[in-house]
Amino acid sequence: MRKKLPLVLALMLSVSFVFAQTFVNLVDFESLTLAPESHYAGEDNAGGFEVDYLKFYNSYSPDYGGMWYGFAYTNETDVTTPGSTNQYSSASGSGVNASENYVVGFMGFDWVSTFAPIPSVIKLSKENPEAIIPGMYVNLNTYASLYMADNDFYKTEKHWYKLKIVALSTTSYFTNEAEFFLADYRSDNEEMQFKIDDWTYVDLTWAGVADSLLFYVESSDTNAYGMLTPSYYCIDDFAATCPETVPEFITDIKTNYNASVGEEIQLSAFVKGGVQPYSFEWSNAEILDDATSQMPVATVTGSTTLTVTVSDAKENTITETVNVFVETNIAENKAFEPKVYINQNNILNIESENEIKSLEIYDITGKQLISNSSLNNNMNFDLSYFPQGIYIVRLSDGISMYSTKIFK
Repeated sequence: MRKKLPLVLALMLSVSFVFAQTFVNLVDFESLTLAPESHYAGEDNAGGFEVDYLKFYNSYSPDYGGMWYGFAYTNETDVTTPGSTNQYSSASGSGVNASENYVVGFMGFDWVSTFAPIPSVIKLSKENPEAIIPGMYVNLNTYASLYMADNDFYKTEKHWYKLKIVALSTTSYFTNEAEFFLADYRSDNEEMQFKIDDWTYVDLTWAGVADSLLFYVESSDTNAYGMLTPSYYCIDDFAATCPETVPEFITDIKTNYNASVGEEIQLSAFVKGGVQPYSFEWSNAEILDDATSQMPVATVTGSTTLTVTVSDAKENTITETVNVFVETNIAENKAFEPKVYINQNNILNIESENEIKSLEIYDITGKQLISNSSLNNNMNFDLSYFPQGIYIVRLSDGISMYSTKIFK
């Protein structure tokens, strides 16, 4: 449990932190020397490369034409060739603002024994140990991006792909971590589906005074041996400050669920735009497996209402109310008995003494045809465009459910 400071003291500490805050310097990788359309991935077995106060680690083997993991730097620009031969190009074909040099990260795996992921590591040697990292830009590489796009694979399978960064301090002995989605196709709303094919700013202030960053990649595209999506990403303009203009921050939050007593249901709050990482705060923590998850599992024993607040790193915030309707028994439904009938003009009429919170109409196969939560006590719906048949109308006042059949 978090302890709350007195308001005045908390404000004083907050103000003093803002004035004392120091950022590390921007690193844009343009000082690294490369021939045109080339890269460096540790071919000299030096174990990595250094630029300014940063050391990027890598491991290289000449076997099978050259194998590596960790970090490489590159100026390659091919955005059309699929496959592993094109692993050193960003999905946008350059660095930030059409610059030449940038870094490609590749997460290796322990294929010999455990199949465990091997993180890519950046070590910071800061002049001021208290200086923090404001942020950086991330992108997919061409290999991973084209793999996801092939036959709309990620879209069809509703896959996601994310970068996880663990921040460590070897002096303050703390650990923190955050996640950044580079592709997410889980939402049914196509406008919310995305993969990052251009340089996108992410926040790193949450890493505090960390002196080491460990980069992992995770995806829903896996099998028994691990991740199938090529585990690449690109970074540039390390320690850049947040731009004034960022993509619009939008959400897709399902607001109505139906469940049985004791049933486990997965809630969802999909997000796009703004500045990652995102944070999620759900009410009713006692019925959730994780009240800070994007998709918590709720175990319900009765109808309830939750709220979820979704925020990004720029303090953009969206709050939604989520209703979970639980059918209990017939006696409970007797308290809520709206009048539902369809007239000769195929107008569905609904009259109720209670305020109606949700309306759903299904066909006889169980397919949902209408879902509406902007309602009042007396409503009319034109069903003339419905074919003849039997339909199920389900209503809720937020406490009880009422279901009935109508014949058209």
